[in-house]
Amino acid sequence: MSVVIAFPSAFTHEGALAQRIQEAASGITSVNVEHNCIICEASDVVELASQLASMFGIETVAIANKVSSNFSDLTAAIFEVGSKVIVPGDRFYVKVIIQPVAKCEYVSRDIEFTASSKLAERLASIKALPAKTENEASRLILTVVGKKSAYVCIQVMTAPGGLTAGSHGRVLSSIHDSLSFLSCLTAAKAGFDCSSVVLPYVDETELEINASLVQLFAARTGRKKQTILAMPINVPAAGTVSILLKEKIISKILIQCQNSRIVFPLTTAVHPIWFIESIIRETVFSGKMPFVPLLFLSGELGRYAQDAGIKLNVSDLKVAKGKLQKYSNAVDSEARLAIKHTKRLELKIGPNYFHDIIDSI
Repeated sequence: MSVVIAFPSAFTHEGALAQRIQEAASGITSVNVEHNCIICEASDVVELASQLASMFGIETVAIANKVSSNFSDLTAAIFEVGSKVIVPGDRFYVKVIIQPVAKCEYVSRDIEFTASSKLAERLASIKALPAKTENEASRLILTVVGKKSAYVCIQVMTAPGGLTAGSHGRVLSSIHDSLSFLSCLTAAKAGFDCSSVVLPYVDETELEINASLVQLFAARTGRKKQTILAMPINVPAAGTVSILLKEKIISKILIQCQNSRIVFPLTTAVHPIWFIESIIRETVFSGKMPFVPLLFLSGELGRYAQDAGIKLNVSDLKVAKGKLQKYSNAVDSEARLAIKHTKRLELKIGPNYFHDIIDSI
């Protein structure tokens, strides 16, 4: 029998993650917590593994064979799996994790040594040899021994890590460029529920770009539905100052919404310190809590964007404080006007989500 094993990331509560898996994933027939891993049975383990591999709070996901934890049976099962997955020239490593709840009379090293020896003998003809350490191996044969059964992993996949989605409550954010997208994604990975987003746009072209980012964000976070506050905005200037003016208008819109926690896409690598301080100060003064996930990042932003599958579009925003202040009244006016023309969308997320957003607006 095949199962899917979810290995929680550091600081993730196994029980909360198991509940989240039951709520978010489809096709599950049972979910059991075995110490620090979660064993899931499903009608389609490949599909379930794919779903869990994109879920926050999970470090790695594995498809495994559920077998007897008896020494001889388990050794034979590891040998069978290893014989199938190890390819010519591989340096393989057999790793056995015995959970504290397991009832067995052997230790990990006993199984690892016996299985490795048998595999080395069997695979000598294809020049596949056991590695001395896990780090030196090109192929890991992972086994988990649980309370009643053992699980020999056939395939292991990397998941995004982070904390369980929504474990820290809701926040409001905006998705209007690459930095705001990364800011939302980072907040979601840190355990915040970003199910409500503001979608501002200057024109039809920008609407399509931002809607595609909203669609990508929904896909990356595994959401089934989303609340979008779509609104046209007008920026009262052109050139470099217009970028800061747009950010300022959007920040005022976010502050005036009902949510008490707000995520801002600000970073010292791009935005002037005085600009960042002004937005945080205004947010706190209004009785709300600002979160700035990207604040101290610089060179890492490019890697984050690449991992997220987007292109990072940023520019040097060296704008004098006085140059922005003369637009204060216009910023306030444009923020009020945008809020007045807000369209609230409650959408289910499906294959045509991008077109659903555009058509609804």
